[in-house]
Amino acid sequence: MADVSNWLDGSRLQLNPGKTEVMWLGSKFCIDRITVRDIPVLSVSIRVSDSARILGLVVDSRLTMADHVSSLCRSVYYQLRQLQPVVRFITEDAAKMTVQAIVSSRLARLLQQPAA
Repeated sequence: MADVSNWLDGSRLQLNPGKTEVMWLGSKFCIDRITVRDIPVLSVSIRVSDSARILGLVVDSRLTMADHVSSLCRSVYYQLRQLQPVVRFITEDAAKMTVQAIVSSRLARLLQQPAA
């Protein structure tokens, strides 16, 4: 990591250990065999995580997209709950159209995500 930090310094960039995430990628069998859970990065120790957010995409250690789908569902349910108090003041057709727009926009974003 010191070499990476030096390379970044040479490129006028800075490694921020507080925002650095470490994740093992592989099959469940391979990942379960790894015993290292903390990685020293410069002056701090970083815990190995099971998932990380990269450019808006939640990637898990087995690249199954399950964490991303769960995150997406949570976001849509939150938005739909926020819509609930307003629904009684608009027509049924307007409510249906709004719900369809929310769900469609999230699905469109999911399909536009870069392949992991």
